[in-house]
Amino acid sequence: MNKKSFLNLYFLNKNSISIKRIIFYSLLVFIFSQCEDLDTTKDFREENLLTLAFAVLPTIINNCPVAEFIVEKGKDYQIFLNKENSPWFQFSPNGNMTPPEEKRDYFLIVTKDSSASISLIPWTSCKNFSSPSTSGLTPHSETPTELKFKIEKASFQSAETNRYRLELNSNNQTFITIRQN
Repeated sequence: MNKKSFLNLYFLNKNSISIKRIIFYSLLVFIFSQCEDLDTTKDFREENLLTLAFAVLPTIINNCPVAEFIVEKGKDYQIFLNKENSPWFQFSPNGNMTPPEEKRDYFLIVTKDSSASISLIPWTSCKNFSSPSTSGLTPHSETPTELKFKIEKASFQSAETNRYRLELNSNNQTFITIRQN
């Protein structure tokens, strides 16, 4: 992906979130401005607020950023990272779903240059009104050239509402390889 298409995708995603928020606030103003009868206003507002909160909002509000790629189990993905390029991705449930009684650990392995400092930033339940984590996940194990992050099973079960990105903390740009197993 070249820099221009990445920037277009970045700003398109930011604009779609802003548009969704404008729609949300417009709906709130509309609902609360429709009653004139003081006796029924309170009941009307409560009913419409419940309808808005439980029926309408979940279908129109989606804070999830666009996943630039989906990580499939067992495949290598080479990513170019710099300070301005932190692509969001999600995990594929294909090959990762096990029966509920079976316990299994899932890992994301990041192979990197020894001078690169990288964080894995999760955003779970991004479809709700949550925000991405401000701190990265702690690696399960690490060497100077490899980070191994443990991934929760819910990341595969609810893949459409979970996003991740690798953030470069050091100043040098670098290529990394990721693999989920």
